[in-house]
Amino acid sequence: MSQELCEPTIIQELDSGLLADTAIPYMPDHFLLPSMDGLFADSDFLSHGHDWEGMLADPGLELHGPNMPDEGMIQQVTPDSTDISSRVPDGPSHDDDFHELKPLSCPWLLTESQYLQITNSLTPFRHVMPHFTLPSRMAVARYLLGYVEGFSDHHPFIHVPTLKLASFVHTPEFILAILAVGAQYRYEMRTARSLYQASRSLVLERLQRANNGIHTTAAHINQSSEGPLPHYAEHRLDQTRALLLLAVYCFWHGSPDLSQELYNYLSTIADSLRRLGLSEEAHPNRISWTRWIQHETKRRTQFFGWYLLNLHTVIYDNPPLLLTREMNLQLPSSCQEWVAQTEAEWIKISSRTPSPLMLKEAHAAHLAQYSDISADIEASPMGSYILIHALIQRIYMLHQISLESQAQSLSAPDIQELELSLNHWRHTWCRSPESKLDVYDSYGSLSFSATALLGVAHIRLHYNLGQWRGLQSGDPTTVAVTLREAPLPRRGPHLIHALLHSIHSLQVPVQVGSSYLSRCKSFGWSVDHAICNLECATFLSKWLQMVANADEKQSPSALEVRVIRWIIRVVREALMSQDETIHLSHQIDDYRPEARKQTTSFLSFAVVKVWAEMFKACNSPWPMVRFVGQGLEQYAELRHRSLATEAES
Repeated sequence: MSQELCEPTIIQELDSGLLADTAIPYMPDHFLLPSMDGLFADSDFLSHGHDWEGMLADPGLELHGPNMPDEGMIQQVTPDSTDISSRVPDGPSHDDDFHELKPLSCPWLLTESQYLQITNSLTPFRHVMPHFTLPSRMAVARYLLGYVEGFSDHHPFIHVPTLKLASFVHTPEFILAILAVGAQYRYEMRTARSLYQASRSLVLERLQRANNGIHTTAAHINQSSEGPLPHYAEHRLDQTRALLLLAVYCFWHGSPDLSQELYNYLSTIADSLRRLGLSEEAHPNRISWTRWIQHETKRRTQFFGWYLLNLHTVIYDNPPLLLTREMNLQLPSSCQEWVAQTEAEWIKISSRTPSPLMLKEAHAAHLAQYSDISADIEASPMGSYILIHALIQRIYMLHQISLESQAQSLSAPDIQELELSLNHWRHTWCRSPESKLDVYDSYGSLSFSATALLGVAHIRLHYNLGQWRGLQSGDPTTVAVTLREAPLPRRGPHLIHALLHSIHSLQVPVQVGSSYLSRCKSFGWSVDHAICNLECATFLSKWLQMVANADEKQSPSALEVRVIRWIIRVVREALMSQDETIHLSHQIDDYRPEARKQTTSFLSFAVVKVWAEMFKACNSPWPMVRFVGQGLEQYAELRHRSLATEAES
């Protein structure tokens, strides 16, 4: 991590009077990419030293088109009928005469013995899924690759270097849940639903047996499997991981028909995590790789479950089912340790990697009211992600205990404390060697997502959409109408951090190429990124409406003018880069004094329109992401009609 990226450079030009009302002295934000030339004289206050050209090095991403089998063909095949991985026969010379006709290498292809093990593990549950047949070996390999490429890199709680699907035959619901998520990332939606339903049937059967007092041991589940049986704790951990993946499937579909199933999963997940134990003691320095993987896998599973519960709170404004104070765990290890392919490689990396802190220790340091308290804290990308979620949960709880139920902003003392805490988190992120802003690096996606959540945290200090998101309805029209009815933020220089992060969240795809990014790189877009974009788009739109509605006596301040000009540059570039919106780019004025109201009003529509167009072309396999885009599209249409009505009056 470049030191220049993280050393603050104060904007010399800014009039200190413009920022007199902020809770803490304005500190430059280095998560923002350098494109404000001409707007802020000291442009490196945003991201001096950031290697943007390095980010443009495209490692390539193979796109996978949808593969939707007919409903009648689902699971009607046998392994032998579809196994095309055998060798193409050679000629009489036995040379490789048809090398170009050989099948592609498939690292996740199961052997026939492994496939049979998994098939046999389903036998005791045939009565709850009588019509289900495990997909072919080739399909299983395809779905497992889809899980690893599409999901695991972004949510790493399964140790991929040692992943063997057949090792989970004692919890076949976990195998089916992995394949369901993987099939979703291969756009085989009906097969994904079939795998999900099968896994769910197994989970419900286990819960029913537990309620009836029937203790299902590993021997009852699969008496034909080879090798030693897993320990009970590992078996229970795999059951919890199956629950997590089933919850992800429901959650990220965002459809009303799965919402009740999701709520049932969440409460069960909270109970399961508590039963696993949310406390741990320090482990000895000398520990085997196998033992370390067990500890780290359990820890990451617990944190992923906590994150999933917290994300539900972030999106739907429901009370958290698991509080930060309950998580007495060590933060996740570094990425390099987690992805080490061999024990020798792991030993070499871990010998030079400091031991992670406990979550409570790092979180307390961020909450401390001392400017240098977090100077020595480092965290892995997943650790940084967990720590920003902890701060967002704290912001949510402070909103809930506010005496004014409809208040958008926290109290001044709370804002002052939390802005300092967010600044501490920022220093931790900058100090951590694995932190990066790279839209192409799948291993760095959690680090990138964490900075998006930082922007949401700044917004929610001053502008809490809360009940006005309307996402729980599952209806884009309801979302749009609810967003339109949301109140405007309170004007003032205290919004500077929220504004800068919101603009930056739009600038990133614009600088890369919004049409290209949404069509070719949004495969890995996560739901939390979509929600962050929704909040940033709404906040910017509402702020621009507020500025446009101000009377002549409340003309924009110098700081507001500079922010609006930055918005103009980003939005104009975005409109020009999308074929569907090129014509709109000519309607943006250069913010001349006589046209300020008209320009600002148009921008309040245009910022939402740009985001909506990106979501419209998004190739994410998860309907929840497209649902957010549809809500933004309809909200943009409502803003456009409102502008037309104002022009006629």
